[in-house]
Amino acid sequence: MQTLYFVVPCVIIFFLLVFPNGFCLADTNMKSSSQCSQADNYSDSESTFQTNLRTLLDSLASNVVQNHGFYQTIVGKKANRVYGTVLCRGDISASNCSDCTLNSTRVASNDCPMSKDVSIWFRWCFLRYSNVSFFGDMQQTAVAITNETDFDDPSVVSEGLPFMSGLAAVAPDKSFMFHTEVLNTSQSGQKRYGMAQCTRDISRVDCRRCLDSQLENFRTVIGNKRRWEIYGSNCFMWYNDYQFYSNGSTLLSG
Repeated sequence: MQTLYFVVPCVIIFFLLVFPNGFCLADTNMKSSSQCSQADNYSDSESTFQTNLRTLLDSLASNVVQNHGFYQTIVGKKANRVYGTVLCRGDISASNCSDCTLNSTRVASNDCPMSKDVSIWFRWCFLRYSNVSFFGDMQQTAVAITNETDFDDPSVVSEGLPFMSGLAAVAPDKSFMFHTEVLNTSQSGQKRYGMAQCTRDISRVDCRRCLDSQLENFRTVIGNKRRWEIYGSNCFMWYNDYQFYSNGSTLLSG
């Protein structure tokens, strides 16, 4: 059984989701979560907004790879304007980034057909679009995925969060605000693997604030687990007991 936790500023909301037995490996792509606006939807008669949205989604899918896995664009004018962004996980291949982006646009159309503000989280990519600009605006909304029974070795628990806190300090200073690290634990032969990433429209200071906030907000949820993932609107973290990421990526080359 996996547990999914959502955090919004000043409010913690718990959602319990039942998945197939066993923890889904982070290097297998699948949808992690979605969020659709309810109050601000458009009607079938707003064909201009729909047309602009389709153009925007096509543009995101077409341009994300050549922009090293992160792309933002705006389509339309005034009330029919749409803002969109897509971020691919820094370690995946260009083809996987492209495929994940296409999948996320299809899921957005199916899960949130009339919503003007939509966020779709996959393990390999993140998609968001809105009728209001969110570029450069660091937001704390996040979802954590873990397994209720997946407890870590007690002798290693005290090392996990400090390790990820150190990783969070380094990631913002990387050229693409993406970083991986390996923890050689005090227990012989045991390793832990961490990864962190931020969207490139926020500052490096906000990237660090975003990652630190995730660790603080979910501290009691992830503190004694050996596998967990956190997906946010501007930053993302992964922690595992096996190397789930690739050591090289064509996305971040050059």
